[in-house]
Amino acid sequence: MKYNIKGLLLMTLTATLLNIFYFSNYTILLIVFVGLGWYEFFKKKKVFNNLEILYDLEYEKCFIEEEIEYRIYLKNNSNEDIIITVSPSNLLSRLKPQFQKVKIKAKEQKKIKFITSFGTRGLKKIGFISIKYNTPLGFEFWRTIKVDKNIEVLPEFIYSEFNKESLKKLLPGDKSNIRVLEDVTYVENIDEYNNEPINRINWKISAKYDKLMVKKYSHTSTGKIYMFVDLNLPSGIPKNNIFWKSERKIYEEYALKATASIIKYEIEKHEEVNLVIIGKEIISHSSNDWIDYFDILSKVEGTNDPNNSLEDIIVDNIPYFTYEDTVIIISIHLTDNIISDLIKLRSKTSKVIVLIMPYGFRIENEGKLDIKEHNMFRMETIDLEKKAVLLEENYIIVRLVSPNNSLTEIFETI
Repeated sequence: MKYNIKGLLLMTLTATLLNIFYFSNYTILLIVFVGLGWYEFFKKKKVFNNLEILYDLEYEKCFIEEEIEYRIYLKNNSNEDIIITVSPSNLLSRLKPQFQKVKIKAKEQKKIKFITSFGTRGLKKIGFISIKYNTPLGFEFWRTIKVDKNIEVLPEFIYSEFNKESLKKLLPGDKSNIRVLEDVTYVENIDEYNNEPINRINWKISAKYDKLMVKKYSHTSTGKIYMFVDLNLPSGIPKNNIFWKSERKIYEEYALKATASIIKYEIEKHEEVNLVIIGKEIISHSSNDWIDYFDILSKVEGTNDPNNSLEDIIVDNIPYFTYEDTVIIISIHLTDNIISDLIKLRSKTSKVIVLIMPYGFRIENEGKLDIKEHNMFRMETIDLEKKAVLLEENYIIVRLVSPNNSLTEIFETI
């Protein structure tokens, strides 16, 4: 606990001098007033020092722009009321309200709620709780409590259906009562009967609806999905180019939004996704829980001066691919160095999809820009369109994403 008694000391000095040089009934009253001030100081100091302060967060993980509660619990262990001002943290710029003035009665416990949110992903520190007591008597107290909690802000995802993975192998068996490539372990929906096999009828639900209802299964494939997300500036782009340096950071956030959207959709379909992030570090991950991926995506960062290149990592992984696999690549740009490697990659896999998004993409509920798409791109990107023709001829799907394209619109063209 800290305190400031400059005002009280000044009043004490003034009262003492007046009583020495101008002694009167008024100066005696002033001395009494100052004495009451010191009495109040020591009394409130004890009350303030005995305050218990605890804190809690509604969630320790949240999404960008998601509002969460930040709760502070106060307990007055003294036999006297006190009015204090509570400020949770100067690190929480979106805090509502910024502070609260509360009265805590003797022996009372009080819960104070604040609302906060975050505009960017990552691990956010909460900082300190500050409580303050001040009075016109010329003194004040304050305490700061370090909050030993962080909030992990997960990347934003855009709902978009990505059904572009390749399905190569049929289920074994000469005859089957289910459709090819259906997975009977996951019931996707219940629908009205329409000449399906009798063993597909759900008799319990049919009795409820008084008509025949059948199970609809989700689809499966034996091929895996590999995602390579390059957050760095590729080799061949000038590292000191102001445009690319500033755009890379913007691209990074959009690339992670697209990655999060595809992963969440695929994992909820029970597809296997192998993710490789090329940033300041190379991170590989595979899981059956999309939250595990989001934990990684919330922390990763790219760099303008990378030690690892996308083409080297693809070459290193080529021996591990099979002809049933689908490879998805997300990058800010493609240089000539990677073209031959992509062709080799396509020869070992079923499908290769490359998403180039130097300026991000359009969020579904946003309007389109009133500008021709061709005028949006720099010369380096326009040259890339010509290389994309060569890649398409080799059955490598390349999509140059503009700020006027939504993810859904891009996926529909694949």
